[in-house]
Amino acid sequence: MWSGGFVIIGMILSISSNLLRRWLVGDAEQAELSRTGRKVDLWGKVILLLFIIGCIVVMVIEDRLKGAALKWLMIITISLAGGFQTFIDWKYRKGSKEYLAPLIVVALGVTLVLLLL
Repeated sequence: MWSGGFVIIGMILSISSNLLRRWLVGDAEQAELSRTGRKVDLWGKVILLLFIIGCIVVMVIEDRLKGAALKWLMIITISLAGGFQTFIDWKYRKGSKEYLAPLIVVALGVTLVLLLL
């Protein structure tokens, strides 16, 4: 397993997310999240982070944090984080197409993980 692949994939996904948001929505048109949207976003990300950390701890204890298990953990993480961000953008940014960016990034991320790792 090539550990530098995680860094490369993370950089590609981060850059592509920013570029897609600018291309799809533009800088001036980005909608702000409502107060409720910000709370749901924060709590959802905290819960997601705790879930992923829990999975990593269990995998380290079971000595399975390598190979195919690590690849699937990365795919699940990208899918959950991107899916949650897509939902937040769709639900709380009314009249905006910002939800398309994380949706495309999820597809790109899963493809990169399958091809590179």
